[in-house]
Amino acid sequence: MHVFAIGASGILGSHLVPMLLRRGHDVTAMAPGDRLDRLPEEARRIRASLLDPVAGRLLATEFKDVDAVVNAATAVPPTAGSWALNTALRSTGTAVVTDALQEAGVRRFVQMSITMAYADGGDTPLTEAAPFDHRPERTTIVAPVQAMEAAVRELPADEIAWSILRGGRFVGPATVQDQQRARLRAGRLPIPGDGRSWAAMVHARDYAEAVVGALERGCTGETLNIADEPVRVADYYRELARADGSPAPGQAPEETAEPSHRVSSEAARRLLDWAPVHGIWPARDGER
Repeated sequence: MHVFAIGASGILGSHLVPMLLRRGHDVTAMAPGDRLDRLPEEARRIRASLLDPVAGRLLATEFKDVDAVVNAATAVPPTAGSWALNTALRSTGTAVVTDALQEAGVRRFVQMSITMAYADGGDTPLTEAAPFDHRPERTTIVAPVQAMEAAVRELPADEIAWSILRGGRFVGPATVQDQQRARLRAGRLPIPGDGRSWAAMVHARDYAEAVVGALERGCTGETLNIADEPVRVADYYRELARADGSPAPGQAPEETAEPSHRVSSEAARRLLDWAPVHGIWPARDGER
């Protein structure tokens, strides 16, 4: 299968592209900037952004020679910062992709999404039917996700086998977990609130396995959670500190607590025969 991977120069692409190549697929990877050079030489590379004025024409032409497309284009700020680029990629950029898919007649499509958009679920397991968070303070995160997923759901399922994979926060090398570990070592990462909120995380390599599963199985009209077993925030921070021999984290004020996301990935386990195997904890020396 010839797979066109958009946004393939990031954390996901570093796992996904080699994984696809090892399984015998041809890969064309598209992303802006020089990070494409880090991908295996066997992958064809196109330096371009979904926000380029000519992106629509470029993709409509390129897609004529591919069997499947993955859209992993994202620009989530690693720390508090501007979400403008991420918003544009998810709203405007996704529409560019879905229009080109239909024009070129691509048969399979996988869209990367996030579980972060869910409303606070407390201790209740969150399935794919759980509501999104509509509070004004969460609009910057949630509204672009809604627009992105809506554009995908408008695709004709009888013509394009599309699926949306809502991933937990990525962990593993070169993810936000590295920053968390550094802040814990410096004693600058307190547990938010009472720490009882649930967190949804997934190793980037495990998420890539789910993408491959969705591509190869040709899932049609499915929205699936892709996350490891949920963990309480306090337990996560304490275990992360313990793994590095860092000082035990203190407590932050109650109002700093994030929404509780006890995400269930049972549907993905069943439909994709998927299960996380790499865990959410840092690998020991020699295991990476």
